[in-house]
Amino acid sequence: MTRLLSILLTLAMFAVLSACDAPPLERFNVRDEVTINATFLTEDPENIIFPVKVLFAIDCSGSMGGTVPGMEGGSDPEGLRLDAVREFVNTYNTDEYPNVSFEVMLWNLSVMDTTGNDSGQPGFTRSATEISRVLDGANNQSMTDYLGTIDAIRVDIENDIHRTAQQEGGADTLVRTKYIVLFFSDGLPNVPDGIGSSMTQADADIFERVEELNDMVNENGVGGFSFHTFLLSALFGPGDESDMQRAINTLQQMAHRAGGIFIEFENAEAIDFVNVTDLRLTAEYTIEFALAFNQNVKPGTDLVHTDSDGDWLNDAEELIYDTDPQNPDTDYDGMGDYFEIKVSSPQQELDPLENDSPCQASEDGTYPDTDFDGLTDCEEYIKGTNRYMTDTDQDGIPDGVEFYMGTNPLIDEMIKDSDFDGNPDWLEVRAHTNVLASDPQVQRDNSYQYNLIDQGYPRDAETGSLLPMRQFNLTVSNIDIMNTLGYTVDGVTYLNPGDNIIRLYIAQRPADLPNSPLIYRMAEIQINYNEAVRDIYLTPNDFELLD
Repeated sequence: MTRLLSILLTLAMFAVLSACDAPPLERFNVRDEVTINATFLTEDPENIIFPVKVLFAIDCSGSMGGTVPGMEGGSDPEGLRLDAVREFVNTYNTDEYPNVSFEVMLWNLSVMDTTGNDSGQPGFTRSATEISRVLDGANNQSMTDYLGTIDAIRVDIENDIHRTAQQEGGADTLVRTKYIVLFFSDGLPNVPDGIGSSMTQADADIFERVEELNDMVNENGVGGFSFHTFLLSALFGPGDESDMQRAINTLQQMAHRAGGIFIEFENAEAIDFVNVTDLRLTAEYTIEFALAFNQNVKPGTDLVHTDSDGDWLNDAEELIYDTDPQNPDTDYDGMGDYFEIKVSSPQQELDPLENDSPCQASEDGTYPDTDFDGLTDCEEYIKGTNRYMTDTDQDGIPDGVEFYMGTNPLIDEMIKDSDFDGNPDWLEVRAHTNVLASDPQVQRDNSYQYNLIDQGYPRDAETGSLLPMRQFNLTVSNIDIMNTLGYTVDGVTYLNPGDNIIRLYIAQRPADLPNSPLIYRMAEIQINYNEAVRDIYLTPNDFELLD
């Protein structure tokens, strides 16, 4: 009965169209809905490792002991804090951790010494010889200049950022890089007052410098930054409670202002950087965005429309433009019919009926879509998007989906609401409704519905041990499918009559690297309107990683 009704409605539609000189768009729908039920695993943290750069800023003031007359013992006369640095470096400066590098900065009233990078400038290195040179030359003297040391840390990290950015692939490297500072001291920040005595540096000035450092790193698009602080409190005794609390508060607030932690060591023997520092060479992934998209169903102002060839001209519009409703690229020039109509301008005229492409086809005569975002490489070249990046503006919506749905794939427009209906464009794109049509009833009827449930860490089926990936169950319901014409080009059948192609994109990002590029996985489903199946089930193996 449903199929008979579909045929009758289709005949009625063509009767109406044939009676008019300018065929109108469809005024009725013959459609059905399907539901996707997917089980998804986030990326394995062990498979994707990020560059990590660790800077040790180690206090070598006289109170550490050994060089100040009248100072018996000091807080660390045997240099156990330096041994703790050596242990940390020995743990991570191995073939197992090839992406970790280190800078050791020894400081008191000024910076005494710093490791050099491969250009001979103060910076990060993996050279065991260079790291040992600095640590072996440590001696304790003078006072404790927090401000000057923070400034030196900023200069070295900023220089490293600029140096990295100038290298090939530098921008991509930076957004995956994490900088970690370990700032170690045994007391209050004291410097000469200019009249033969000393003074304590103001907390407000110290906090401001740390915030400026944190802002600088983040403004340069680095993947992550944390500033950890450590206090060796061995010299604080009875009667020093207020000074000790001041030192603790200062270091706590420094860490708080730059995403770090504070730890107190009561004596030098307790100093341990390996077990108290979360190096996080790998990162747990979180799902940032999930998006289902049926390119054979185009949302209109009051109805949804059949697009048999998925070029984003619905079948009725193809009759208006005299393009082929069963060929997404009527003139075979690497640009879809809708793309040419949409992009064409007086300065750059494009005709979907004439091969006017600036691009060359590949050796097999096709025009590829390298990043599987829905736009061919040729279309990306013309539009200005990145053919190697699924989502150029990193807003969670693939470039092709943005282009077809009427949003800008080059600019993150997460707060834009084109039709002023109270629903931001990104939400309408995700729901597969028209960003230019304000109709609450249509949105209620046609919106895709998403339900994402975090199932936690699954167990390995063989060993029973917990896996490092998180499992999610995702349901997307109310997905329209329509009775397409199918399409065949040069004897090759790409879609049979009734076929709909639905793509489900899932965008992920490391939890502690908020500036890192999104990583996409995509599952492509082919379902036929004329078949009885209306529930689709996907497993983790159905999702392909989009590089």
